[in-house]
Amino acid sequence: MKRIEQIDALRGFALFGIIMTHMFEGYLASFTPPQYAGFNILLPIDSVSQTMIQNLFVGKFYAIFSMLFGLSFYLILDGKKGSSPLKFAWRLVLLFLIGYIHHIHYRGDFLTVYAIFGMALIPFRKVPTKLILLIGLFFALNGPSIVMKTISLIEPPVQINQPLAVRPNPIEQATAYFQLILDGEYKKLIVSNSTIGFVNKYNYLKFSGRLWVIPGLFLLGLWVGRKKWHQNIEKIPLGKLILVSAFIGIPLVLINFYFSAPTHSELVRYFGSIAKDASNIFMPLLYMGLLLHLYTSKFTQRYVRQLIPVGKMGLTTYVSQTAFGLFIFYGYGLGLLLNLSGTVALGLGFIFFIFQILFSRWWFTTYKYGPLEWLWRSLTYGKKQAFRLKK
Repeated sequence: MKRIEQIDALRGFALFGIIMTHMFEGYLASFTPPQYAGFNILLPIDSVSQTMIQNLFVGKFYAIFSMLFGLSFYLILDGKKGSSPLKFAWRLVLLFLIGYIHHIHYRGDFLTVYAIFGMALIPFRKVPTKLILLIGLFFALNGPSIVMKTISLIEPPVQINQPLAVRPNPIEQATAYFQLILDGEYKKLIVSNSTIGFVNKYNYLKFSGRLWVIPGLFLLGLWVGRKKWHQNIEKIPLGKLILVSAFIGIPLVLINFYFSAPTHSELVRYFGSIAKDASNIFMPLLYMGLLLHLYTSKFTQRYVRQLIPVGKMGLTTYVSQTAFGLFIFYGYGLGLLLNLSGTVALGLGFIFFIFQILFSRWWFTTYKYGPLEWLWRSLTYGKKQAFRLKK
């Protein structure tokens, strides 16, 4: 199957946004204990960086990555008549195992999440295209959470008195986890991530709405595949896509920014959260439209094409970004979590991403696949795959 350069470039672009987001957050993957609030705001410019990351990065780039995962499902399985769903399921089992190793080191891992939610895509092979779009939009816009929140505002749930001893204290949990990172307790971090880390991940997915949003984005990517847009990128009305997504997405970002302030009432913040969920669809569309537009220009295409190699080895790129982040912030590495300005961390993330571009360009002069991609592919087919390019 011939690779589509624009898709690899979009994947590389998504990975750029992901490392920038995680670097600013210190690869914490947990809410910050109150006593450490603002741990990365050390310079005046850090507040500006925080506003930029929270409003223009968080939730946007992972959305691009998720939609591309859904498109990959189509390319691997749904677009090849007669392909075995069992082989795709086995591929996801292997992704989960790779993700599990990643998760026990970094509980913000999304490979395990993708593997589990990816299984839910298999039954959608036979679902009509229009229905896939409708279900995808409802879930991607966090529809189930909005419905449940609306009901709770209209009719507040009955409070059930639970013994205090039974209730886990989230602040105590977050503080203990934060301290493990600072102390660099490697073995204890592995145990924590292997146990409570999975529980906290599920709670985060549920609280943030990503429990619904990620499958919805997968379905939107599948819908794009069904419509064959990846084969006819030149026919996509990029100008209209950019204008419409900007006209809708930018006001939504502003609404979320002003409505989500903790000083507002719960009802106002509720509307802010709806705006945020919608902006996490329209802003990624804007970003993708702009990148594809730059790709069509002879002047800028050469720069956009630099993203292709890192996108081509997306799994390796993502995991190596985590290794870099843990080395920078965690106590068993340099331990700079409390001593590194958020803006400086962004600079380090940018430099490392440039290194990844250079490394991946060099790598693909000799090899057909990225290291982890080759391992994943070999395990999928049950035999060692050709690795080096033929000279």
